[in-house]
Amino acid sequence: MGGRDIRTLGDAEARVLLTLASQGKQVFTVADAQEVVQGPRHRANKLLAHLSDKRWVLRLQRGLYLILPFEAGVEGTYSVHPFRIVPYLATPYAIAYWTALGHYGYTEQMPGTIYVSTTAERASAKLTIEALGLTYHFVILAAHKFFGQRRIWIEGQEIMVTDPIKTVIDCLDHPEYCGGIIEAAKGLYDGLTGGDVTPPSLTEVAGRMQNRAIFKRLGYLAELLNLPVDAEIERWRDVLSTGYSRLDLLAGDYGPYDSRWRLRLNRTPADLTDWLVH
Repeated sequence: MGGRDIRTLGDAEARVLLTLASQGKQVFTVADAQEVVQGPRHRANKLLAHLSDKRWVLRLQRGLYLILPFEAGVEGTYSVHPFRIVPYLATPYAIAYWTALGHYGYTEQMPGTIYVSTTAERASAKLTIEALGLTYHFVILAAHKFFGQRRIWIEGQEIMVTDPIKTVIDCLDHPEYCGGIIEAAKGLYDGLTGGDVTPPSLTEVAGRMQNRAIFKRLGYLAELLNLPVDAEIERWRDVLSTGYSRLDLLAGDYGPYDSRWRLRLNRTPADLTDWLVH
């Protein structure tokens, strides 16, 4: 594939690029381009195919494109903030789990995958955009679990991300989506000690999730990490289910049983606290 040359842009191609760029649509759909072209969809598709061949746009997935600006250089190589693509991939959505932990600085282990929660049943489980080196993992939630989002701004674009409390609880609900219970423990510790999260708020949000295993992991970790949760810990014990749950869903069904918190301890206390002393 050859390099980019502005002289190869036709009038219609240049108008589409300039109009979408002026609208702040670095990521855009075929419908957006069709509105500028003011013609049938097949005409917009043909124009976008030409722009893709010339490396002025990058096809992210069917019907979705990224403008490669002048800074991309002759070869048209460019990166985009990975959050900016998400609103086009699923609706509603929220940046969540391990990615949200990283956003708040609750983990130093930044995953190569961007985790997104959604209630959109038709969302793909995973999407990889090889040209940008990005992989998205979509976690489809029941409606009662989809709440607790806040707006942030990335390069002038509004993005939804789970708030600190919901992020911590989500990770205790599904440790497998945050790198395991150790990363969830870091989020709980940093959220509480940093003041972003309060014990009553943990009780309220965990209760809305309708998964009592959250309270088991929450109570066990709070005691192990000596966290200041005060009387809330007895409220958590009052709502435990009778069965045993695995502490870490990324580990197997092994390890001793903890009768106080009704957990199968498949991670050792040393595993869960080693990061505090290193």
